[in-house]
Amino acid sequence: MSEPTDWALAYARQADADFRAWELCETHPEAVAAECHKLLFLQMACEKLCKAHLIRGGTVPQDLQSSHGYIEKPLPLVMRQQIIHLGQNPKKMQSVLTLCRHLAGEIEVLNPAMRRDGQRPDNCEYPWEAGDRVISPLTWSFQALRLCTVSAGRTFVKLLRGAIDRIINELENSNERPHHS
Repeated sequence: MSEPTDWALAYARQADADFRAWELCETHPEAVAAECHKLLFLQMACEKLCKAHLIRGGTVPQDLQSSHGYIEKPLPLVMRQQIIHLGQNPKKMQSVLTLCRHLAGEIEVLNPAMRRDGQRPDNCEYPWEAGDRVISPLTWSFQALRLCTVSAGRTFVKLLRGAIDRIINELENSNERPHHS
């Protein structure tokens, strides 16, 4: 029978794989068809990181499997933990945390299931209707991508990489991980 920590580690490892795809898109933009594909990897990495975090905090893994709405609230907490883990004062990194809260909401709505009551149909996977026209994610300019390029956004990306690595490391090397014989 699987343990919650098995689920947490599996989500964290998948977040790592998704984020590595994001990083490859950053270093080799010519390999990506469009920005929406790059953002899909970012959204998936953040979602899985947040699910790993929530499971570590006691959430039952099965409770997280029916929704994609697990980024906006937990991601800023994960980023704050990462700042503290690095020995930084969160108060001195307030601009990064403010951007992180905003980015967390923008990243969450990249998933088409998270439309915010029809107010945000833009997503990085499927076309949507706006007035009398159909818009493709291929031609849409996503705010999340622009926010990742400002100074605090670049710090956010580094913190995200560090948080994924830290959680995997902690799960692999701690007593949280059950030892199977």
